[in-house]
Amino acid sequence: MPKVPPIEEPEDFPEDQGGPAKGANVAQAALRNSPWVIIAIAIHAVVIAAMGMIYVHKAMKKEEAPPTSVAISNKPKDEAPVIQPPEVIDRKAIPKNEEREVVSYEEDTSFIPSNEPTEEDLTLKRGDPTAISNLPSGGFSGGTGMGVGGVGHYGTGKPSAFSSRRAGTGGVGRRGGPSQATEAAVKEGLTWLLRHQNTDGSWSAASLKQLCKGGTNCYSSWQKLEDYYDEGLTGLALLAFLGAGYSFDSKQYMVDRIQAKKITIGPAVKNGLTWLKNRQDGDGAFSRRKDKEREPFLYNEALATMAMCEAYGLSQNRFWKDSAQRGVNFLLNAQKPNPSGKGLWGWRYDSRATIEGRKVQKTIDEAEFQKQMRDADTSVTAWVVMALKSAELSQLEVPRSAFEGAMEFAKWVTNEKGQVGYLGPDGAGQPVTGTPNDHFKFYPTMAALGMCIRIFSEHNPQDPVLDLGAKQLIQDLPVVSADGLSLDYYYWYYATLALNQLDGPDSPRKTNRYWGQWNKAMTDAVIKTQGDKEKTCPLGGWTLPDKWGHEAGPIYTTAINVLTLEVYYRYENAFGGARRK
Repeated sequence: MPKVPPIEEPEDFPEDQGGPAKGANVAQAALRNSPWVIIAIAIHAVVIAAMGMIYVHKAMKKEEAPPTSVAISNKPKDEAPVIQPPEVIDRKAIPKNEEREVVSYEEDTSFIPSNEPTEEDLTLKRGDPTAISNLPSGGFSGGTGMGVGGVGHYGTGKPSAFSSRRAGTGGVGRRGGPSQATEAAVKEGLTWLLRHQNTDGSWSAASLKQLCKGGTNCYSSWQKLEDYYDEGLTGLALLAFLGAGYSFDSKQYMVDRIQAKKITIGPAVKNGLTWLKNRQDGDGAFSRRKDKEREPFLYNEALATMAMCEAYGLSQNRFWKDSAQRGVNFLLNAQKPNPSGKGLWGWRYDSRATIEGRKVQKTIDEAEFQKQMRDADTSVTAWVVMALKSAELSQLEVPRSAFEGAMEFAKWVTNEKGQVGYLGPDGAGQPVTGTPNDHFKFYPTMAALGMCIRIFSEHNPQDPVLDLGAKQLIQDLPVVSADGLSLDYYYWYYATLALNQLDGPDSPRKTNRYWGQWNKAMTDAVIKTQGDKEKTCPLGGWTLPDKWGHEAGPIYTTAINVLTLEVYYRYENAFGGARRK
């Protein structure tokens, strides 16, 4: 900044050179010898001259004052204090909806954004020094930092249980919340899902062979990847985006480094939801295959309905409301009657309408009909309960009796030790078999599912079974073994959800007795199993198979791990309000 030369003050005149003292004598003589008119003129002249000198002096003083500036330290850069961002960050539920690139916290705060047109290399990772070498500004054109409270996220103000709910972690620094590492993993996982979305908007295990890029596959040759679960996988993938706060109209985009391509999130979500909506039948079912005479499959129905409910709840756009409510109605009509003859029960693979149709067609006898009408399992029941909970949060119509029936089933399959059976109390605490990956390690997955059914159906933090279940879960913390047989993403997801609700940062219990140790083990394991090799298609995905991914494949394993890492803000705490009567 150029220096402003100082303005010199006028020097005083010495008395012997006609200074102020001599001037005063002249004035006195004039007063004695001049007529009154001359005296008046002289007095006015003196006054005017004095005022002029005061004005000029003040103006000169004003010009003398240097302009306000910000002091710039000459301290060497290597001596400047380094401010580290907090490891636990404040993650708001809804990202700010503007046309910006989604980047991680570290990427957003480490480089200077630029609006200048660039020829940046989209195959390079944001933050890579070589990625900014050709940018005039010395920075990248990135935008929304995931997980940064004031930078990238805000509440939309819409009257929605999803958009107006309190973020799941409260403020910066609260223990047990999301970290920079978890949010970066979510971003990379969502980018992987965008890369593997079909052009019609769906996600399918069967299409991976055509969508994998870069000469590296995201699937194992022994996996049986079919299109049977397309509706469920599409719903699960959509939930991963909706859980991060991205809706059908989101303007943000992500850069897929494998394809060197920018992909806007909103159209991807919209295409997926539209694909589901167009497949829905009049009775609300999404997965009935008319061309293959395939009946609705309840896993698919629960996931597709949940996605549609959250799409409506997040956006409050009525275009999705009818589809969501019809999906809910299908699930309600699919619920089995309580074997006692009073009330309702749980759910299994087939709906009541499917079973009743078999009886009409005489493909089953009366005994088999009665057996199938009582048939329910803990896994499908938990997914349906979560779909109904999303519907309830979205202010769709869900009768209380549906949750009461789920609770009755959950109580029946639970023994006095808090162990939960898959099909009934006799199998409580026993491994669930019948999958090609039965050689994988056994975990108390049913206990986690049973906890979630209770938490989201009854909302009772004093339920003693919850503590019995939690004690089982922390005895089997997530771990990654050398042989890979310890991987069980399904267990990790539901146990994470259950323990976060029970005594996580937003639970009224506030004990952190279970959540603290689980959260650390879970984040370590989930992040460790994510693909991180640059310039390969598995980058950002979870392609290592687990116990349950033999048919649904990496679409399932990636989406469910992203949802696990979104647990901090996806649901408000179920115990936050008054206990349901």
